[in-house]
Amino acid sequence: MARVIVLLLACVFASGCFVFDELDKSEKIMDDISPAKPAAAPAENAPAAQGGAGWWTNAKSLSGLPAGEGGDQVVSCAIGKTTKFMRKGDCLSQGGHPKS
Repeated sequence: MARVIVLLLACVFASGCFVFDELDKSEKIMDDISPAKPAAAPAENAPAAQGGAGWWTNAKSLSGLPAGEGGDQVVSCAIGKTTKFMRKGDCLSQGGHPKS
């Protein structure tokens, strides 16, 4: 019984060492082959708020309805009991009923 316990402890504590070695090796390889170094911490790159202005000063909104490729308008499309948003041509090709 003592041999089993010693063997079990040896397996538990000695078997995981190679895992950390492999992780260290793979991290070094990834650093060597990566095209660019990781970016700095986001807190360092974030612009400072000026005069109480927040992130919304750079926010943009859509004006009007979004247009698809080739001027094909995006519409709500009723297909069966569901409503999806897609280009009008796609809606018609799927057998839906477009609503402008």
